[in-house]
Amino acid sequence: GPIILLVVGCICVYALQRVADLRSTPVFCIVRVLMIIDIINIVIDRIHDIPDEIVDNEIFGPGWVTIVLLSQCIRWFAQLLALPMLSGLHFLTLYRPVRFLKLRLVHGYLIVTLFMSLSVLLTVPLLTECCGYKYYINGAYWNYDFDKPGTALYTLLNQILQV
Repeated sequence: GPIILLVVGCICVYALQRVADLRSTPVFCIVRVLMIIDIINIVIDRIHDIPDEIVDNEIFGPGWVTIVLLSQCIRWFAQLLALPMLSGLHFLTLYRPVRFLKLRLVHGYLIVTLFMSLSVLLTVPLLTECCGYKYYINGAYWNYDFDKPGTALYTLLNQILQV
């Protein structure tokens, strides 16, 4: 499963990078960044999960598990925030094609910078005292910590973003 996704993702990113017409469009810039985020997340998850499955115990410390958690959350928020932006670009191609053709690669990088910085900002509260996460089984399974006061607001924000 994940290894096939990793290989297909790498091939797609390579293909997007090789074709000059696709490489210079803002839409494919955003898609390429999202695919790279997926690849990084799969690699980090596999580095963590495969040794744990072999030993049948959590062998990494809380620091590495926090890195896994952060990579998953940053990917989650990046995809949540990028999809409306891609939808907006799609709307622009249909109803304002001349304006869409004026977009350059720098606009794609600005959009990527916007949704990546927002996704990091939305992930940071998980490391604070007001809302965060807790581990259930030896550092392996985590979920939001509802004992903390801001967690209910944070999960509500997640649900609103999903809609």
